[in-house]
Amino acid sequence: MSESKINNSSNYSLMTLILFWSGLVVMSSMYLTIPLISLFSTLFNVSSNVAVWTSSIFAIFFAIGCLFYGPLSDRYGRKKVMVIGLCLLTIVTPIVGLFNNIYWIITLRAVQGAIAATFSPIALIYITEMFPDNRKVHTTGFLVTGFLMAGIVGQVISSLINQYFSWNYTFYIMGLVYLITTFMIITFLPKDNLPRFKRSVLEAVNKMGSLFKVKSLVLCYLVDIMFLMSLMCMYTALGYYLSGPNIGLNSQQILYVRALGIIGILFALTSGLLVNKFDVFRVLIAGLIIAAVSLIMLGIVSNVVVIIILSVIFVAGIAISVSPLISIISQIGGKECGSALSLHTVILFIGAGLGPIFAISLLNTGIESLPYLVMGFILILGVILSLFIKKSFDESVLKVKSL
Repeated sequence: MSESKINNSSNYSLMTLILFWSGLVVMSSMYLTIPLISLFSTLFNVSSNVAVWTSSIFAIFFAIGCLFYGPLSDRYGRKKVMVIGLCLLTIVTPIVGLFNNIYWIITLRAVQGAIAATFSPIALIYITEMFPDNRKVHTTGFLVTGFLMAGIVGQVISSLINQYFSWNYTFYIMGLVYLITTFMIITFLPKDNLPRFKRSVLEAVNKMGSLFKVKSLVLCYLVDIMFLMSLMCMYTALGYYLSGPNIGLNSQQILYVRALGIIGILFALTSGLLVNKFDVFRVLIAGLIIAAVSLIMLGIVSNVVVIIILSVIFVAGIAISVSPLISIISQIGGKECGSALSLHTVILFIGAGLGPIFAISLLNTGIESLPYLVMGFILILGVILSLFIKKSFDESVLKVKSL
């Protein structure tokens, strides 16, 4: 695609859709094993504390990978690193389905996570470089929608495939999806022919470390970790609760409940409009309050219909909050925006890895409401932290410029 063609509005729209799709399918891999935790526990005769690592290990290695691929793309190009990563993901993903040993599955899920990290942080930086200012928030909103929707779609895909075939086919089919996605990116996303940084990966990682000297960024990252941690915690706990003796939903019914969460995710598309009408801090704080209150209510109510409605409202609150926080981080990051966004992705998905572990640990106390209540109060802490971020915002932007 030539530079002249890129400036066409329809081409920007196509690029946005490709990025949305790619973010959706790549990040779906993180969530594929959440509905399979109890199955793996039974099938391989291990405790749920072991089976949950098929999900958490992906997120942890994904987070580690994000530290390195952003700097690599600084040197070699955004598109090139994304394409190489997707090629490797296409190869590794079907291999996971070939093994019937829980420890091999966990190991290969770690490899999957490390490879999948080639897309998400780089896609965010790609948008800041390749899109005009009037389309950046809009496109970021679509990409974030894909990331968040993956939390639902990944679970629905694996539940559906396992219901009609077996868990192994989840990985075979996703391998084919990644092959198609690779060709889409090669064909429709323009190459980023921009000046490249010559600093080494280690220098770039050290530069990331200096960002922790900026108080507002540290507070942003503390809020960051809460987003997917609360989402993963809620869905892990909800799956156990809905299938338990008190509710007794079957796998098909739980699948429908997970799918309804997509309604909440779609609110991420409104975040750009809300930010334009109000401001990033008001939208961030409002979204966190909605998520916190609905999560606490989930721990209190027992009516299944109300529980499902509250789960959708909770997801909507999280969806509204993510884009404003990304905008705040990129503004504070300034000339180090790429490094700041890479760290954002690292910390966001560390939270995703901790969420299922957190939920299982709290459920093991025997108190089913505990994951919702604890995570709800943590999100209230996120509201308080957001107020402090707002207070020190201007000072932090100046401090990053001096780094």
